[in-house]
Amino acid sequence: MDFFFDFETRSRLDLKEVGTIRYALHESTEATLITYAFGKYGELRYWRLGWPLPQDLIEVARNPENFNFIAFNVIFDYMIWMHAFIGKMGGIVNKIPLERVHDCMALTCHYRAGSSLGSAAKMFDLPLEKDKEGRRIMLKQRKPDRKGKFPELTAEEWQHFIRYGLLDTRILREIYYRCPALPSGERWVWEWTFRRNLQGIRVDVPLINVLNDILSEEYPKYLRQFHYFTGGNFTVKSTQKCLEFFKQFWPSIKNMRKDTVRDMLLESEGKPNHAVQALKIKETAGSNSLAKIKVAVNQTFKGRLYNLLVYHKAQTKRWAGYGVQIQNMPRLERLEGEPKINLDAVNVAEQLLEVRSQLKQPLKYIKNLIRRWWIPQDGNRFYCGDYSKIEPTFLRWLAGMGEIPPLVYEEMAEAIYNIPIDQIGKDSEERQVGKAVELGGGYGMGWRKFRADVYEKTGIVLTPEMAKHVIKVYRKKNKPIVDLWNALDAAFRRAIYGETSVVCDGKIAVGPMQGRRGVQIRLPSGGRLYYHGAFIRGEEEIMETITIRNGVPHIEKKKVWRDNVYYVGDDQGSVKNIKVYGGQLTEHVTSAISREALAPAMWRVEQAGFEVLCCVHDEMWAESYHGRDQEFDDLMAHRPTWARDVVIKVGLDNGLRYLK
Repeated sequence: MDFFFDFETRSRLDLKEVGTIRYALHESTEATLITYAFGKYGELRYWRLGWPLPQDLIEVARNPENFNFIAFNVIFDYMIWMHAFIGKMGGIVNKIPLERVHDCMALTCHYRAGSSLGSAAKMFDLPLEKDKEGRRIMLKQRKPDRKGKFPELTAEEWQHFIRYGLLDTRILREIYYRCPALPSGERWVWEWTFRRNLQGIRVDVPLINVLNDILSEEYPKYLRQFHYFTGGNFTVKSTQKCLEFFKQFWPSIKNMRKDTVRDMLLESEGKPNHAVQALKIKETAGSNSLAKIKVAVNQTFKGRLYNLLVYHKAQTKRWAGYGVQIQNMPRLERLEGEPKINLDAVNVAEQLLEVRSQLKQPLKYIKNLIRRWWIPQDGNRFYCGDYSKIEPTFLRWLAGMGEIPPLVYEEMAEAIYNIPIDQIGKDSEERQVGKAVELGGGYGMGWRKFRADVYEKTGIVLTPEMAKHVIKVYRKKNKPIVDLWNALDAAFRRAIYGETSVVCDGKIAVGPMQGRRGVQIRLPSGGRLYYHGAFIRGEEEIMETITIRNGVPHIEKKKVWRDNVYYVGDDQGSVKNIKVYGGQLTEHVTSAISREALAPAMWRVEQAGFEVLCCVHDEMWAESYHGRDQEFDDLMAHRPTWARDVVIKVGLDNGLRYLK
């Protein structure tokens, strides 16, 4: 029997602050309302705080093996059911078999039908909308006052509150029956994600606490400097105030996002020193990466961080992150003149305390150590396998270009700068630029984004003309990849009108979705990517070209008319028309294929007795006893049956903590 359920709760803890696991297990957390239904046509029911448990819910609790537990983002409702509801109500808490747990959000993410209940309802054109008054009351009832007392709802408020919950359960059931079941391989990946979120990953708690102490001490110093340079009394996180201040010197900016700040620094020549210094402080102290430290302090529970992964959140089938956003750990920065400590040791926190007074750039230094708080169980090693150049490898495979040459970065630099390959040093600027475009140019990246990307990763400032030249050389040298962009773009357009095309020598098929308007792409593995409601719309755009005047390159702009391709997708919780083009489709396909190689590798590694801890982009984290390096490497590098002609290489690190 399908059992649909949705909880509303209250607690003296803030769910967003402490995370699902700490929240559900806290003594003050309790269910205030559960709305539920049995089967496709069963009536919608509810239970509210203060009532005795109804017999039907007692039956579910006693015999969970007889029911499919279905919720949207089921881990939250699962934890409330097990710890804050049945147990506290005096019921029998029997373990729910994992095969009986189903996440409607996993279905909507896999089939690209929205990552929130509201988005999925819109994607399926359901004539259902959230009860705004009910939502207001839901938020009200869960907030205690200063004395820890929760508000009492009136009879009228309870009616709105219950209606709000019943509507959510109705939407949940409607959406669930409109989605096919997950393919068996994907079901295994989801089950692994669910188990891992409940088991968590061990962290170095002393190190997290020291990082937090340094942040708490140093942040006010940066803030005082920021006030000095800006002459204001606002913080680096005050988006509107920062925008107003910096617009005086960079008039064209529209926001203060990370990439905007990066571009502003790239264009800082000739700007007043106080504005540039303030912007540098904004970049350092305003980093979202530093906020991970506070999140880790709040969400660490019994030495672990839990519920870190969101299954299939990205269009490319990859995971996204909850909490500390493990999929977006900060890049390491090269900091000259800073003290060195032994990272492959148990006592990193103690070492950090010893060198604390020597730090010249303390915030950047502790930002570099955020990656180091992940550790294995005592006696184990932390294994991290990284697929080496896996996306460029599959990109060239799709384009029919063979293996990646050993000196691919040097060859690109040779073509860009017209200098002999033997004159290109390993750490030279030419090689860095060649590497950047080889890794980033394969998906149709424009010169602006490339220029900013090079600056962010290497600190190299390219002129607009040089950035444009590099992109042009890349596309000329890698014409089969450009042809791949065009082939996927053309196939996608044909699929909008109902035609199925096979590209990449039969590796990829692009055709209309079955049963709904849209496009689907079949990958070599048999997996699929979905693009709902795809359509073509004519639009006027500005095109830039380079012309040479008196031997000097100039960028010219002119208006052109283009038929652009869009699909309807979930963009950060909102349903929007999302523009897509050949280069981006190539990125989706290549990234998804790389993930399709990673998923069965996870299964192999677990079958061999490793404990797989996490997957971050093209990395797999696991733990086991010492001396299994070659075994781990072989298990990851095994070629999938659908790509026997691809050479997969793995870069492996292992130690007493995450060392990548």
